[in-house]
Amino acid sequence: MQTRRDQVQAQSYVLGRLTAALVSGEPDGLESPHRRMIVGSICGLLVAALCVAGFAIFGMLSPGGATKWRGPGVLVLEKETGTRYVYVGGELRPVLNYASARLIFEREPTVVSVSRDSLRDVPQGQPVGIVGAPDTLPPAGTVAKQVWTVCAPGVRDRAGTLSTATTLTIELAAASRRNRPLGPDKAIVATAGDDSFLIWRGNRLRLARPWLARVFGLERGGVEVEAGWLDSVPAGPDLAPIPVSGRGSQGPTVDGRRTRVGELFVARTTGAPERRYLLLPDGLAELTPVAYTIIAADPETTKLYGGGAVTPVELSPAALAQIPISRRAVLPTGVPESPPALAQLPDGTAWCVRHTMADGRVEIVADMPPTSVAVVSDGAGMTRTSRTATRIAVQPGVGGLMLAGRLDQAAGAGLYLMTDGGVKYPLASVKAAEQLGYPPGGARQVPRRLLELVPTGPVLESALSGG
Repeated sequence: MQTRRDQVQAQSYVLGRLTAALVSGEPDGLESPHRRMIVGSICGLLVAALCVAGFAIFGMLSPGGATKWRGPGVLVLEKETGTRYVYVGGELRPVLNYASARLIFEREPTVVSVSRDSLRDVPQGQPVGIVGAPDTLPPAGTVAKQVWTVCAPGVRDRAGTLSTATTLTIELAAASRRNRPLGPDKAIVATAGDDSFLIWRGNRLRLARPWLARVFGLERGGVEVEAGWLDSVPAGPDLAPIPVSGRGSQGPTVDGRRTRVGELFVARTTGAPERRYLLLPDGLAELTPVAYTIIAADPETTKLYGGGAVTPVELSPAALAQIPISRRAVLPTGVPESPPALAQLPDGTAWCVRHTMADGRVEIVADMPPTSVAVVSDGAGMTRTSRTATRIAVQPGVGGLMLAGRLDQAAGAGLYLMTDGGVKYPLASVKAAEQLGYPPGGARQVPRRLLELVPTGPVLESALSGG
């Protein structure tokens, strides 16, 4: 009787014959059908190992054989240190920054990574490039989408003294942190040095006399700001005393009473609001509440009334019909008709000026700049003025080619490259802009008063610098 072992051996024998028949076509062959495959695989592995060992030995005996980096338009990048070189005149010269490399090659260079051993025997020259030029370049076409926000937050020094420091935030979309726009019937008084301004409806109106803030009830609650913050607000007309030519000279007789140029009158009609007038040489000029407050508080008007109270003379309907109406505008366009109320600053916020580049819109808002704003430090080749912002925060990747000028004016001569490092770089020519990858036609106009808030770096020009 067959044992189980005999059965297993018989089954293995049958399977072996079937495998040999399928693989080699010889079911009774003496060699294993897998022998050729195993021997071939082992031989292949041995040959590959010998090739790798041969190349390794060659590399050890003759290192640094790469020569592709010697071609034109190649920026050499040393693998071990990250140092960038340009191969000029048979020698390697370190490139100070990426912008300099673009200006040298007049286009985007081809970057080739090379080992230190490949560069060991190549002579090295002096560094080339523009000191302080940017090492990264922002993408083109973002200026029109930008929002610039200039804030004046309060800062306390170590002694506890409160002062304001201008901060600038540049981003693609205005983040809604604690945004509260200044209403059209509200205003703030901003003071820089000896000058005070009424900030109203996105414009600054200079208060030409100190007593103007008092007569409008704006002497308290003023904000001390820096000149840079104040300049970021578009200039409006001055809020100044109304000039009256021939003040005190003889005027027409009104209701049997002699009048003098510069006197004030009031007309009261049933069912109609009270109207106030100023007598000018060519007739009566109707006054808005703001104009009446200014002329009534003017010391020159007080002198006309003998130093006493300035009381307007009431006009009868007949007198109002007889006296001609002056064609002269008493106050310039852009001055409020009624005194605006003084706005209160919410806790934890600062007064900010928000500029939207897409449409040139200017808003005054109560907001707080992000905590990421960095102090502007002086770098190589960087200059700043008294109007440069103390702190600047730029959204990564935001910047671009800018022209100094307003949207509604002809472009200025100043062409700048703004980077997300918070520095603007003057461009020596349109050619330099093209070499950096920015089409000149894509430059966007930015108000010069805003560009002055950004520190200025060195001029970028298409020249091989450094000797």
